[in-house]
This record gives sequence, structure tokens and C-alpha cells, in this order.
Amino acid sequence: MSQYNDAFYTDIYFDEERLFFNKWEMYKLLVPHNLPFQIPYTELLSFSSLDRFTSGSAPFYIKPVDTWLGKDITLITPTHQGFMIQMPNGASQFVTTKQNLTHIIFQQYAKSIAIIQQQAPLVSANRRAFDIRVHLQRDELGQWLYAGDLIRIGGEGAVVSNLFAKGGGIVETDAILNQLYSPNNAYVTREKLTNSAFAIARLLDHYYPFIDIGADFGIDHEGNLWLLEVNTNDRNGRPAYDLFKKLPNKTIYKQMIAKDKQRKKFWSKNKV
Repeated sequence: MSQYNDAFYTDIYFDEERLFFNKWEMYKLLVPHNLPFQIPYTELLSFSSLDRFTSGSAPFYIKPVDTWLGKDITLITPTHQGFMIQMPNGASQFVTTKQNLTHIIFQQYAKSIAIIQQQAPLVSANRRAFDIRVHLQRDELGQWLYAGDLIRIGGEGAVVSNLFAKGGGIVETDAILNQLYSPNNAYVTREKLTNSAFAIARLLDHYYPFIDIGADFGIDHEGNLWLLEVNTNDRNGRPAYDLFKKLPNKTIYKQMIAKDKQRKKFWSKNKV
């Protein structure tokens, strides 16, 4: 499958009530642009899109468009004998026919709008899924600042990296990058992370003045970045600062809290 790049993706819907772009709208917003990262091919879940994805051999995810923390995400892996269905908590079920799979999926997501998305070809850390969270904060003058980054490692058997049961958790980015790459390649990866996060921020600035962005990336065997999700502040909250509180060194967390207080004070005083 190849990414579409036509006028369809110019029709972007911004949720004025929650003040956010859901996963599908964020995909449509980003995918037409030449960005320093890859984006897994994505469609809205439908009978026809499920049929297309199940006709291939590549694993894929089903994700509700408006949830977070890995909630209700399913990984489906086609095999010669049928389809393995894996839930975020590690529970799995095997079905032998596309008809059975279709019944299960549409029963499970009957009350949801969901996307169907290719699984990016990512490297793992000690056989566990991981991603890199990059957090940007807007300062009191409206400029984007690189607040920090960290790595989330999924627990044993988890299909996503932000479920920490069974041995998962938060580690410093360098702890994993230095395992995977030479010092020079690790530096290059960090540069890619910085450039990618700011590229996303510049695009989003055309639509809404968000003040926090948390972008999640994976890395493939060639060192390419794959965007997994973009989290922004909205009426339900913001990308979690507390993730950084879990790091052994609390400096980034303290700086983020201080910056948030500083800008709120400035904006309140100047009625921004």
C-alpha cells in the first residue's frame, strides 16, 4: 500500500468542542507533507479497508481515533493458517477465517470510530516495544521550546509501548540509543527527533495555537523515524508531564513545571 497524496487530505476536521485533532484527522493533516519521518499507512476502519489489509501479509493495528494510553488498540497478524489477534494487555486469540476476524473486529469497535494502520517496521529493546516521547512547550512569548525526551518500554507481551505492566517503564533516551547505535548515529537520531518535533509544531501552528505537543516516534533498522502518535493539549488535558517525573533525574520534569507556571503567570498578567 502507498500513501495517498491528493485533495482528500486537505479536508481536515478540527474538533471545536475538545480542541484537538483525532488520530485520523492528524494523519490527514500530516501525510501530504515532506517531513523528516515516516508515517504508517492508515485508513478509516471499514469493511472494505479491513478486507484490503487482511489481503496482505503485514501486521496492522486497529485504533479508536480519540483514545490515549494504548486503550482499545488491537494488533492483527496475518498467517498462513489465519489471523492472530492481540490485545494491549497481551491477551490473544487466533481465528482461521477472514469472516471470523471481521465479525470480532466490528463487534469490538461497534461503538467507536477507528483507524486501521500498518505496523511500522520498528526495532525493539530486549524484545520489547518502545517509543520515544518528544515534548515541546510553548514559552510565554509564543515560541516553541524543546522540553525533553524519554523512552517508554512496553511490558512483556504488550503490543504497544505505553503499557508498563510486566517489566515495562520509562528510561532515559540515551540508555536505549547507546545500545542500538554508535555515538555518532545516536547523535544523528537525536537531531532527527528535534527536527521532526519542530516540523510537526510548525504545521499545527497553521490550525490552532497549541501550547504542548508530545510526539511519539519509533525507529526502524535503518535508523529512520516513524511517527506513532501526536498528542496535544486539549480540553481533556495535555501530554503528560508526569512521564518525565519517572526518570531518575527529575531536572526535565522540574523545568517543564516551572515553564508552565511562568507562562501562565505571564499570560494572566498580560491577558494573552
